[in-house]
Amino acid sequence: MNDGKIDWSGNFVAIATPFDKEGGIDEDLFRANVALMIDEGADGIVVAGCTGEAWALTPDERLHLFALAADEAGEVPVIGGTAGVSTRQTAELSKAAVAAGCAGALVMPPYYAVIKEREIKAHFQAISDTAQVPIFLYNMPKRTGINMSPSFISEICDLEWIVALKQSSNDYNELVATLASAGDKIQVFAGHSAERGFGAILMGCPGYVSSMESQVMGREAIGMARLAQDTKLEEGRRVQHRTAQLDKGMRAVGTFPSNMKCAMNLLGRPGGYCRAPLLDLDADETARVEAVLDGLGLTARASAA
Repeated sequence: MNDGKIDWSGNFVAIATPFDKEGGIDEDLFRANVALMIDEGADGIVVAGCTGEAWALTPDERLHLFALAADEAGEVPVIGGTAGVSTRQTAELSKAAVAAGCAGALVMPPYYAVIKEREIKAHFQAISDTAQVPIFLYNMPKRTGINMSPSFISEICDLEWIVALKQSSNDYNELVATLASAGDKIQVFAGHSAERGFGAILMGCPGYVSSMESQVMGREAIGMARLAQDTKLEEGRRVQHRTAQLDKGMRAVGTFPSNMKCAMNLLGRPGGYCRAPLLDLDADETARVEAVLDGLGLTARASAA
C-alpha cells in the first residue's frame, strides 16, 4: 500500500527492446531510446513489458536492460517488468530489478496458469513479502486471460509493497471504478493511453503508461500528459485525436510491437529488429505503415528534421 513515499506521475513510456539482425540486444539503440524518451519529456521509463518483448528475454537479459536503463535515465524512475508464471522467480527478479537500479517492479498475474482470485492474491502477497520492493501492478486481461475486478484490485492494494497500478482493462468503466475504489491507496495509472490518456488524467489518474504513440510521435505525444495536468483542453484533445488515429492505423498492420518498430525505423528513431517468435514486417506491411505515418504528417516532419 502506498504510504506516500512513492510519488510517480505523468507519462511513463514502456519502451521497445531493439534487437539486431541476429537476435542479440542492440545496447546502443536501447540506450539511445531511453535518452531520447527522457529528452522528449518522459516522466518514467518501463523496461521489459509487453512493448519490450519481455516474453523473448531471459531473466539475465532483463536484469541487464534494467541496469542499462537506470544508468541512462539518471533521476527519472525506471520500472522493470518482472512478471512470470513462477511466484518464486517473479519475487527474486523483482528484488534484483531494484538492486539493479529500478524504482519498482511491474508485475501482472501469472499467465498460462489458470488461477483464481485466492491464488492471485497469494501470488502478490508472496512477492510483496519476499521482494519488499515497490510493486507496480499490471492488469492486462488481453495478455494474461485474467481480469482483476476493481474491488479485487482494491483488496490487493492493502498489501504493504503495492504502490501503483496500470489498469489496462478494455472497459473504460473499470478504470473509473478502480480509481474510485483504490485511488486513495495507490497511484492508478491508465493503460490504452493512445485512446484515453488525456481524459484519464483529467478524471484524476496521476498519469498513464504509454507505448506506441510516445515512441513514434515523440515529443508531441509524450507532452500530452503535461497538457492534461495543465488543463489545456483544446490542445490536449487535438493530440489525443492524433494518437488515437495512429494507434488505430498501426494496429491494423502486422503484429505489435513489430509494427511500432517499423514505424520508429522509418522515422529514424531507435526501434531495431524484433526477436522470434515475432517477425519484422514485410515490404507490403511496411508500405502500409508508411501510409499511416504520411496521413499524420510524420514522415514529412522526419524528412525536414
